[in-house]
Amino acid sequence: MNDEQRAAAFRSLKPPCVDLSQLALRFNVQKGLARDLINSLDRLIPVLQTYTSVLDPKLADYVFFPLSHVLAETKALPPRALGLALRSLHILISSGWRQSLSSDLGKQLLILLTFVAGGSDAKIKNLDEEVGEVSFECIASLFRASVTSSLSDDDGVRSEHIPLLGHAVTVLLDGLTDGPSTKIQLSAVDGLDALLSTLSDQEALRNFFPGIVSNLAKVLSPTSRPRRSYKVVEAGISTLENVISKVLGDAALARYNSRGRGFKTAQDNESSWVKATSSQVKLALGNVVSLRYHEKVQVQDRLISLCISVLHVCREALTNCTTMMLETLATVCSQESTQDDPKMSLRVQRLLASNTELVDALKDSLYDWVIALPRVMESNDEIKRRRHINLVSTSFRLIAPLNTEMVLLDDVMASNLRSSVSAATRTSASQTVATAPEGNLEVAKLLRSDYSSIVSSSTFEPVLFAGASRKDTMTSLQALTQQLGSLPVSTTLQRRLTNFLHTSSLQDQKASLWLILQLLNAPQQRQESASEVDKFLNLPASEPETNSLLEEAYAFSLQSLQKSTYDDQQVDWQLQCLALEAFAFQALTQKTDFRPELVDALYPILERMGSPHAALQQHAITTLKIVSSACGYSDTKACVVDNADYLVNSLSLKLNLFDISPQAAQVMVMMIRLCSKSLIPYLDDLVDSIFAILEAYHGYPRLAENFFEVLNAVVEESSISTSTSSTIPPTISARKYKPSTIAAAAARIHSYLSRAQHQQHVSAEQLELEQQEQSPAKLEEAGKA
Repeated sequence: MNDEQRAAAFRSLKPPCVDLSQLALRFNVQKGLARDLINSLDRLIPVLQTYTSVLDPKLADYVFFPLSHVLAETKALPPRALGLALRSLHILISSGWRQSLSSDLGKQLLILLTFVAGGSDAKIKNLDEEVGEVSFECIASLFRASVTSSLSDDDGVRSEHIPLLGHAVTVLLDGLTDGPSTKIQLSAVDGLDALLSTLSDQEALRNFFPGIVSNLAKVLSPTSRPRRSYKVVEAGISTLENVISKVLGDAALARYNSRGRGFKTAQDNESSWVKATSSQVKLALGNVVSLRYHEKVQVQDRLISLCISVLHVCREALTNCTTMMLETLATVCSQESTQDDPKMSLRVQRLLASNTELVDALKDSLYDWVIALPRVMESNDEIKRRRHINLVSTSFRLIAPLNTEMVLLDDVMASNLRSSVSAATRTSASQTVATAPEGNLEVAKLLRSDYSSIVSSSTFEPVLFAGASRKDTMTSLQALTQQLGSLPVSTTLQRRLTNFLHTSSLQDQKASLWLILQLLNAPQQRQESASEVDKFLNLPASEPETNSLLEEAYAFSLQSLQKSTYDDQQVDWQLQCLALEAFAFQALTQKTDFRPELVDALYPILERMGSPHAALQQHAITTLKIVSSACGYSDTKACVVDNADYLVNSLSLKLNLFDISPQAAQVMVMMIRLCSKSLIPYLDDLVDSIFAILEAYHGYPRLAENFFEVLNAVVEESSISTSTSSTIPPTISARKYKPSTIAAAAARIHSYLSRAQHQQHVSAEQLELEQQEQSPAKLEEAGKA
């Protein structure tokens, strides 16, 4: 700053200062000059703002002279004039005097400003917004201008100045807790933070510490009324972190003890004070950490800083808060608003990596959370369930990179995770089954109508967590399970879950199979993400670690689906849906190598397409779509046609054993409609079995109608294929399909029966002749013997 700039600033400041001085002196006598005083201050402030970089202590003293006469009339000034005067003072303190403010002037200004902001005869709630905001800003500027150092000596703050600082702290806390506007509250908390940042006397800080912490805890409590702006909450957490670190930080306590100060300078008394204070701080922090579910990322970030300071800076004094702080860190990192930003998680992981004791404490907490998981899942509170699952998942994610042993967690994770899924689905099982619509479309009608559009979906609808209220729980459990699939705990988890498939109850079987499917999805997603890199690497193919788990799941699913949906009442529809998903996953994994498995797997899929339960039927349709595509077939029809002989054998076996479920008849109709004339040569034994069933069960109208529909389809497809091949080119439709009447179908069946009886009679006569021709030869051989 050169002399020319100072001279220019002086020339610009002189006219408004002279005018202000004259008005201030006249205002002493004539109170009606308030409007002129406001106009004069309005002219002064822009000049001060223009020359903030040029102002020095001498120019500040020059401007302060007329301003002091205005400030002397604070009670008589209107709020607008007082606000402008304080704003001018704020510029002088922050840009003019800076660190050169005299001790006496600093004390006088502090007394004046605390009186204006919250004097004995003033109520903070009625404070003008502009006056309150600027007065607290001036107090903050005073503290940053080293006023606190001017009140201290080598032994700390002088005793005669303690009441002055104490009153300033009280006024600032009142402005923070009871300030009528957000701006006033922000200015007050900024002034408090400025005091704490410049005050180095530990004895004085300890005197102010209880009141500061209790008031900040009151402000930061989520239940406080009125609701605070998130900016006030953010600043309050930062100030709380500052004061706790300066009073209870390990370095601060070490410096305090090294000077031989304390209660009677006795170490035991010092320990008692720290212990008593830490218990009170824990209560205050218990209210503050309730902000871990705050919707603003800025608040969550400040809360993480507070927790890290407590765990790292105040490790010795606040060891009783370790569990609470770790839970808060894990909870904040589990929020959806913070998961997209890895910075918070990285800060927590760095903290854990620097202290193995914290890792052990987090593992102990995680063990308790896993144990409590089934109980939480039984709750009807969707938010509580989702938060607890995310807490467990995030804790695993934070611990995983540290390569630490988790033996205890390995033992309890599988059983508690399975029990959690069982509990979550058990609470909604009754309403899920009751509200599920029954399927009302027969397979034959599905195929005759827009079948291709029905099977267009290649994704499964959830069955265990049906309904919008369970969607978030399902998503959280999926994320947790898939995350566990990439951790060392996965091996034990897989082994336990496969054991549960064969030894547990039906509800637990469903939960175990669902968890296995989620575990199988995790490595598949990782392989898909790594496929682009693998294209450029010449690496040998490795056997997936999940092969054994998938084989166990597929074997169990095949065993479950081979049971008839009517013969065994223990086969739950949800379990069958999950088994179908296992079929689809096995097909997607093996691709064309899965074709041999279709001998056993295809018929159970088709059978469920005739289920009266809409969800199971849709699952079967989706499974057929996925399996057909994975095995390399162009569509589902090609898959069924290519495996028609296996399907006919399966049907024949069922009918020979008089397995007469309605699904069998519907599957036969579907196959005949799909395969047309190519399937007719395979149906001889099947038709014989149908007649045997009709003869034995003709008294059951619904059953008879189902099998008559099969015979009708055989006759119609045979006639359509014959007329098409003999009369018209293959590119033209033979005729428009018309449903046959009962009389026509009966006539055709009667004709077929006559031919069959005639053929049976001829075969019997030929057999008798052959036996008669062989009899003399057999007698002759017997005689020789």
